[in-house]
Amino acid sequence: MAASLIAAVSEKPHKTNPRVDSFAVEIPLNTIFIGHLNTDMDSIGSSIGAAYLFGGTVCAASALNTETQFALKEWGLEEPVRFEEYKGDKSKVCLMDHNQESQIAATLDLNSICGVIDHHALQSGTVITDRPIYIDIRPWGSACTIVGHTFLRIRKHIPPKIAGVLLSGILSDTLNLRSPTTTDHDRLLVAVLAKISHCDDIDLLADKQFAAKSEALQHLSPYEVACGDQKKFNIKDEHGELLAIGFGVVETTDPGGMINRIDELMIEVASLKAEQSLDFSFLAIVDIVKLTSTLLLIGKSEAELAQQSFSASVKSPNDDGIGTMELKEMVSRKKDFVPMLTKSIGAGFKASEPALEKTQKQKEVVVEEVYGVVQKEWSLEACCNVLVRKMKKGAMKRVSSFASMATPGGGWSNLVIGSSGNTGKGPSLATIAASPPEPQMFAKAKAPSLSSQPRPLKPREPPPKKTAPSNPQNNNSGTSLNVLAMVISAAVGAGLTLLLLKVTNRK
Repeated sequence: MAASLIAAVSEKPHKTNPRVDSFAVEIPLNTIFIGHLNTDMDSIGSSIGAAYLFGGTVCAASALNTETQFALKEWGLEEPVRFEEYKGDKSKVCLMDHNQESQIAATLDLNSICGVIDHHALQSGTVITDRPIYIDIRPWGSACTIVGHTFLRIRKHIPPKIAGVLLSGILSDTLNLRSPTTTDHDRLLVAVLAKISHCDDIDLLADKQFAAKSEALQHLSPYEVACGDQKKFNIKDEHGELLAIGFGVVETTDPGGMINRIDELMIEVASLKAEQSLDFSFLAIVDIVKLTSTLLLIGKSEAELAQQSFSASVKSPNDDGIGTMELKEMVSRKKDFVPMLTKSIGAGFKASEPALEKTQKQKEVVVEEVYGVVQKEWSLEACCNVLVRKMKKGAMKRVSSFASMATPGGGWSNLVIGSSGNTGKGPSLATIAASPPEPQMFAKAKAPSLSSQPRPLKPREPPPKKTAPSNPQNNNSGTSLNVLAMVISAAVGAGLTLLLLKVTNRK
C-alpha cells in the first residue's frame, strides 16, 4: 500500500499530476498558515507542509519549543516568522491544528480566516465566520497526517525536507504511534514520509525529539513548564452555560524530574486559573515511555471533577483537594482527558459547597493580619489560600517553594514563613507585621491589571529597590520594612505579579 502511494507521487519538483479531485482544494494563493498558541511540533510541521502545498506563507503563533527547534534543524529548515512580526498581507489566514478561538494568536483578525485544517473536536469555542470557508477536519492523530495525505491525494511532489518535518509532526503528536489517538492513516503516512525523507530509523528520530523536549524542561521556569502546552476549552454545562477549563500537558521521558517540582508547578497552575478567569485548571505530567500520567489538582473543585471524570483516587496530604491523581494508560488531552471532563460537566457536575465557598473567598481576598485589614489582588491563588487558611502546614510548604523560586539563590531563605513565633534565622511574618508599613510604600507598587499586560514567558528584571525611610528611633521597624520591600520586589521581578493594592488603617 505504502509503495503504491509513493509511486503515485511525481518525481519532478513542483510538478503535479492533474486529476479531477485536484480541484477540491480551495485555499487561495498567498494564504498564511498558522498553528495555535503554545506552538508544538504538529502545528508547525503541518503549517510548513500546507504553505508549500498551497503556495502560501508559514507563521508561528508563539515561541517554538525545543522539540520543534530540534526537528527544524534536523531537516534543514528555518524557523518561521512570528505572526505579529510578519510584514506581508494578512488578509487570508488558514488555521492549522486548532479551531478554538481561545487558541488563536491574539493579533489575528478573525475575519481573515479562510480555512481550517485540524484533527480536534468541534466544541463550544469553535471559531465562527460570516462566510463559507475551506474546512478539512479528520479524526486522525495529527494535522501533519492530513497535510501529507492531501499531498498524495492531489499527487503533488513532496520534497524530502517537507516530508521530514511532516514525519516529525506525526511522531510527536502520536507519541511515536503509541498514543490512543493513533490511526491506521497515521501509520501509513509515517511509512510513506519516512521513505520520501530518507529516514532509516523512525524510532531513533522519535527518541531524539522526545529527548530534546525532556532535557529542556529541566531549564524552564515553573511558569514556562505550566503554560508551555496549555490550552483553554469552553465547555457547556447542563444548563447551556459555558465553563472555562485550562488543561496543560507536560510530556517527558523523565516524569520524576517534574514530580519533584510539583509544589512550584501547583502555584503556577493556580496562577493561570486566576489570570485566565478559568473555572477549572489542570496540569498533566505525561510519562511518554510508560504511557501514564500524574494529574495535578489545585483545589477541591478540580479534585471533585477529576474524581467524577476519571474514577480514580486523589492523593491530598491535607484532605483539601490539593494533590495529585495517578492515571494509567491515559496520556492524550484530546482523546482521554478533555472528552471525559466534557462528559461530566454536561451530565450536571456540581462542585460541593465547601469548594464553591473556597473559590469565592479566593476571588474576594480580604485578609486580616496583625497590622490591620489588607485588601489585596493576587494572581497566585495558592498564596491566597495560604493566608485564608491561616498558614496550615501543607500550605506553608507551597509558600516556601514560591519564595525559593521567586529569588534564585535563596534570596528569601532568611525569611521564615509563619503566622506566629520564629523557628528560623530571620524574622517571621508576624514580626514584620508588628511594625505596620506605611500605606504610600505600597501605593507605588501598583501595576497595570493582568488583562492589559500579558505575562512574559521569561521573568522580568527586578525593578530598582526602593529604600524605606530611615528611622533611627526604631531599627527593628526599618529592618522589617526593608525585608518586606525585598519580598515585594522579588515577587514582582519573578513575574508572579503579587500586587498589593490597598492598605487601610487598623480597625
